Order: sequence, then C-alpha cells, then structure tokens
Amino acid sequence: MRSFFYIIFFLTIQFKLVSQVINIESKRFLKDTNGFIGRADLNFNINQNINRVLFLGINIHSQYVHNQHRILAIGDLAFINAGTKDFVNSGYQHFRYNYKISKLLTWEAFVQAQYNRILLLDRRYLTGIGPRLKLIKKPNFRVYTAALYMYEYQSQNNDSIESFNNRISSYLTLSLSFKKVEFASTTFYQPNLANFNDFRIANDSSFEILITNHFNFKVGLNLLYDTKQPIGIPDLTYILKNGLTYKF
Repeated sequence: MRSFFYIIFFLTIQFKLVSQVINIESKRFLKDTNGFIGRADLNFNINQNINRVLFLGINIHSQYVHNQHRILAIGDLAFINAGTKDFVNSGYQHFRYNYKISKLLTWEAFVQAQYNRILLLDRRYLTGIGPRLKLIKKPNFRVYTAALYMYEYQSQNNDSIESFNNRISSYLTLSLSFKKVEFASTTFYQPNLANFNDFRIANDSSFEILITNHFNFKVGLNLLYDTKQPIGIPDLTYILKNGLTYKF
C-alpha cells in the first residue's frame, strides 16, 4: 500500500507521462534569437519497504537557431517499477527541422522514435514533412496550425501486430496569457490516408494561475482517442495532472 502512494506522488509531482501522441508544440523554446539553448533533467529514486519502488526520469531538450533555420532535439525516458510490476515504461526521441519561409509560413520536417510498454506499443517510427502557418501572433495570444504528411511504422502486442501507414498529422495550437493566468492547448488529428476510420484525436492542454510571485497552481489534461489501439487497450485514454510550481 505504501508503494502505491509513492507511485502516485511521483506521477503527480515529478514528471509527465509519455502518451502515444507527443505534443512537440509544448516543447518549443520561445527564444527566437540565434544560438543554442538547452535543458537536461534527471530524476532517480529508490524506495525499499515491503516492495522496492524504482523511479527513473530523463529529459534532454535542446534547440539551435540560425537566421531562418531552427533545429529542435528532444529525448525523454520515464520508468516506474514496484516489485515485479512496471507502472510506467515509456520514452521517445524527436528531431525536428524548421525553415522560416516568411513571417507567416514555416516548413517543417521531423523524425521520431517512441515506445510505451504499458500501452503495448513496442515501437513506433515516424517521419514527416509539411507547412506550419502562423495565424495570430500577439503579445498575449498566439495561434498556429499545420498539416504534415507522416509515414508511420509501428509494432504492437509483443511484436505480434505490425503496420505501415501513411497519415496526415494536422494540429491547431493556441496560447493565451494575462498577468496572472496562462492557458495553452494543442489538438491533433491524424487520419490514415488509406482508411479514414483509422484515426487519432489528441489534446494536450494546461491552465496555470499565478498565486504569488513564487508559487503557481497548474492543471493539465492529456487526452487521446485512437480507433486502432493495441488489443486490450481502450480507445480513450487520458492523464489529468495538477500541482504547485515554485519559481525562484
């Protein structure tokens, strides 16, 4: 029972779960000036009581900008094990190149590899290319949209099911900020071009309130509806997160 409470603590406080649709929009650095910027996070905990609880979280996030060129590289790994059972075992690597054609239009290309053992996704490899359009960019309000062609290979259910798909990966992302409130949301639609009954709809949203100059309260929702989930996994999965953020 005590192990269960440690797991809940790790899930709600220390890291974000990796879903089957990765919201790269939330990973972009807002800095547009030339140069390199990056961040690396490492969390490792072991607790031994009735069972041993092992937690590992690694996130590496970097960006390089030179004039119209932008390169974004992200790696993420999350693992929680209690006794003989894995509660979280997932990760991904993402590499994205942007070329700014004009103030409104950017061309994107990306490659991605990911897995999620709990959701029976053994491997998924993606590559895509397409336009990204800036609809609104104001100090307190931003809206972007994109429609990229995406080629997908994935292996599910202990490699018993393999598929090769051509998809459209379209998204609409917006952010709204005031003095003490920030809201951001990205919605994805990824249909299979050979079968439009095979599609994914995902939403990643966050709402943050400034309580004091140092404390923020944040609520986040990650939702996925996938008509072709691995056998035994429900079509609708979601993660609801809330907690306090301390800034210093």
